[in-house]
Amino acid sequence: MEELNNAKDIETRKVQKLGSSSLFITLPKKWINKWNVKPGDKILIEVSSDGSLKLIAEKIKMENNHRSIKIDVDSLKQPIPSIIPCLYTLGYDEIILESRKSIQQKDVEDLIQVTKQIVGVEVTETSETRIKVECLLDTEKVGIESLLRRMLNTVAKRVDEVIALISGETPKENAGNHEDLRRLYYMLMRRVMGSKYETAKNMTKNSLIVINTTTLLNVDTVIDKLMEAVRSSNPDKEESKILVETLKKVNDLLDEVIMTVLFPSTKRVLNGLNLVKESRSNLSQLNNTPIVEYIKQIVGLLESALENSSCTLFLEDMPWIERNLT
Repeated sequence: MEELNNAKDIETRKVQKLGSSSLFITLPKKWINKWNVKPGDKILIEVSSDGSLKLIAEKIKMENNHRSIKIDVDSLKQPIPSIIPCLYTLGYDEIILESRKSIQQKDVEDLIQVTKQIVGVEVTETSETRIKVECLLDTEKVGIESLLRRMLNTVAKRVDEVIALISGETPKENAGNHEDLRRLYYMLMRRVMGSKYETAKNMTKNSLIVINTTTLLNVDTVIDKLMEAVRSSNPDKEESKILVETLKKVNDLLDEVIMTVLFPSTKRVLNGLNLVKESRSNLSQLNNTPIVEYIKQIVGLLESALENSSCTLFLEDMPWIERNLT
């Protein structure tokens, strides 16, 4: 496996004195030449709590830093199609697959099917011994908040679909499905994991987002099972009322989980915890049918996700937090 155009250099610079109190260091010549940095250009400086400094030439953020990777198919120990989602989420724009012998047609067909499940990815070149896959989507222009909200809306529509089934209504035709959610998941993962320039704070926050988006996928899988259980059962009127009320709380809990990780709020966390408590109280009134068990699983998953989201509170400068960084 060979990664193209992604070399890293580490250099040492001596701190020098300028005037009576200022200190300075010189910038690496290779870096200056590569990015054509001139006097007067702006340099972004990120100060991290671990004592490190990160310098980024402002113009670099405007460059299209194309990332390419080449895979030796003959040495690959796993199915070719299975690596595409991984490399996509890691931020690669071009994936080249090469072999010294003919690549099996079934692998090519399976790979094409995988790319159809990922937004912006296409097979742009095929031959007996070479396949090129390209991502034509600039994920830096896709907002994390927008993708998270879309994932939230997709899962919420699925919960509404279950509510409609329990209520004896016909679910809306435009309800989301697992494939839609997975496409959004891959886009968000690429946006988070493949991002080239993030502050240390945002990287920590993004790691919590990754955990919670995976939880949303798991919730959606349980919803599939829940819908099958609803279709094969016939809850009475009183049971249906409690189930519908609980599922509405589940949708409210979904909202608190996502909004808390985006906009940290103690009020949202407390409201989410109350929704968990109320949902469990409702379910305790019912027998442990498959429907009830699946809803319990969903509440448990969202409770864990809320705990993850609440960690973002400690990334903010809250008045009740005093940090000792010495």
